[in-house]
Amino acid sequence: MSGQTTISQATDAGMQRCIAECLDCHQICLQTVAFCLRTGGEHAREDHIRLLTDCAQICVVTADFMARRSPHHAHLCRECAEICAQCADDCDRLGQHEEMRRCAEACRRCAESCRGMVGTA
Repeated sequence: MSGQTTISQATDAGMQRCIAECLDCHQICLQTVAFCLRTGGEHAREDHIRLLTDCAQICVVTADFMARRSPHHAHLCRECAEICAQCADDCDRLGQHEEMRRCAEACRRCAESCRGMVGTA
């Protein structure tokens, strides 16, 4: 029985880390939207802003599903990882500003954490 408790505790800790990464990514993506709109040009392209807002939204929804232990959280984690990876690549493309690098890093951390959750579902 103690082996199951240890696995459960590790899963709980992993899920809590993933929730935190998702919420951090959500916040940073929204802050990055504001930065991009202020900066203008390539940063304010519609497809880039849409990707940032899609990423922010999937992150917060995924965190919600994990927080309530929905049996569907793995599906969302898979999609969240994919969108976060795309967002990170797009932010890297515009990476001459610290805000863009910060967003790319948060997206990559979230994607990695979400990929880890897919395997525990």
